[in-house]
Amino acid sequence: MRDTTILRAIQAWTVRQPDAPALICHDTSLTWRELTVAMDRAAAQLVSSGVLPGDRVGVLGGLSVEWAIAALGAIRAGGILCPLNERHKSVELGEVYRKLTPRVVVAAAANLEIAEAACTGITEPPQILDPRTLRTTDLDVPLPPPGRDPADAVCIIPTSGSTGLPKGVVYTHESLLGAFFEWSLQAPAHMGARTLNLSSMSFAAGLLNGFLAPLVLGGSIVMLPKWDPQVAMSLIASERVATMAGTTIFFEQMATLPSFESTDISSLKVVFIGGNPVTLQLIEAWSRKGVGLRQAYGLTESLSMVTFPTVELSMRKPESVGFGGILTTVEIMDLDGTPCPAGTPGEIWISGPGVARGYWQDDALTEQTFAGGWLRTGDVGVRDEEGAIRVVGRTKDVIISGGMNIYAAELERAVLELPAVLEAAVIGVSDDEFGETPAVLLRTSAEVPSHDIIDHCRNRLSNYKVPRYVVFRDNPLPRTSSMKIDKRILRAEYVDLPEHHDRIGRTAS
Repeated sequence: MRDTTILRAIQAWTVRQPDAPALICHDTSLTWRELTVAMDRAAAQLVSSGVLPGDRVGVLGGLSVEWAIAALGAIRAGGILCPLNERHKSVELGEVYRKLTPRVVVAAAANLEIAEAACTGITEPPQILDPRTLRTTDLDVPLPPPGRDPADAVCIIPTSGSTGLPKGVVYTHESLLGAFFEWSLQAPAHMGARTLNLSSMSFAAGLLNGFLAPLVLGGSIVMLPKWDPQVAMSLIASERVATMAGTTIFFEQMATLPSFESTDISSLKVVFIGGNPVTLQLIEAWSRKGVGLRQAYGLTESLSMVTFPTVELSMRKPESVGFGGILTTVEIMDLDGTPCPAGTPGEIWISGPGVARGYWQDDALTEQTFAGGWLRTGDVGVRDEEGAIRVVGRTKDVIISGGMNIYAAELERAVLELPAVLEAAVIGVSDDEFGETPAVLLRTSAEVPSHDIIDHCRNRLSNYKVPRYVVFRDNPLPRTSSMKIDKRILRAEYVDLPEHHDRIGRTAS
């Protein structure tokens, strides 16, 4: 249906609740009316700068009111929003420029130098704009009609680059609206809710889950520009935050605060967590506060969240990510594209209204990844007899030891069950006997004997999955800009690990 767009939803809520808060960041608060006026002003400035419908508009900077206005202005101007990673160096950003060819990049003052340096060597570099001018300029410039084709692209999200050169994941109005409708069915508390956005807008979790979804569903957004667990806890209490989502480490850090037990966070109704294994201890810690953590699953190509476990399921099966959606189908497939029986690992495939429409100007990769109406995730999962899904690893994060597949995520989850373990990562290292064998890299809060780690794993897992190396670290594990453990760095750092650490022998079993 024509005119069914993100913009129509924003305009509808502005009419219904013009004076209600829409966006809160530090001491700045914008009502729906103020946000819409600012969006139109930004759009006029972008149009006057040469932006035409379909042009890519990059926005570079941390969480801020200016970022939000620039992003909405890009969409209102008919452009395609391209959220750029504020942690990128100029070389990385230049690769994104080459891939997406933005006409304009709106860059915050802190990122201006890198935004300009990234233009080096580009034949038609983007025009760099200051986001502050988008708010102060009031131009009499005709804007494209807000009602457009729902199949038009809204945004292109560059991937983090962990798999190589950047890819641009394309979302349309209809794919986003379909996903947000799914959310309202799965968790009605999302409607009109106040959301705490912890994530960078350059990722699906920040842009889609934490920004566009609350606006489409008539809620309001509280932005936390710089992660601080104490500030996050205070905002939940003072702003009466009802929904939030984030990676596991955020919730682990908040749970260790001295103020965690005394802070009133009773306003929280829907909390999704993921990105790294979630332990029962963490779920129980938040449950004692009356808050149910629900381990969701998704990726950039599927709006970062397509499973919606109940609180009860998360408590009973903390390793599970749920069953899939109401409108979204999640299957575990074998190599031939046949559904796997319960207990048999296979690749996770997703089909539904919220799946991305493909990769920007890459038909071959789009056909390979989104073949036959299915998103082939590259993640390995398994269903239990109840139908609940457990993610056991990446197809690219599998250690093949003596011909046996060992999924790093499964071993990491087991190690993280030990209370003293703060962080854990499993990598494969070379092995004369089995070709490759698992090594676990740990950071702990107290001294833990290596044999305790090994004994725990032997009690939980098949013997061939037990790590042959246990390495303790004083420093935190390196993480990507999306706060996931960066195994590329770890593999490079420990490439010769067997030469410097004792191997633990395998027992017969």
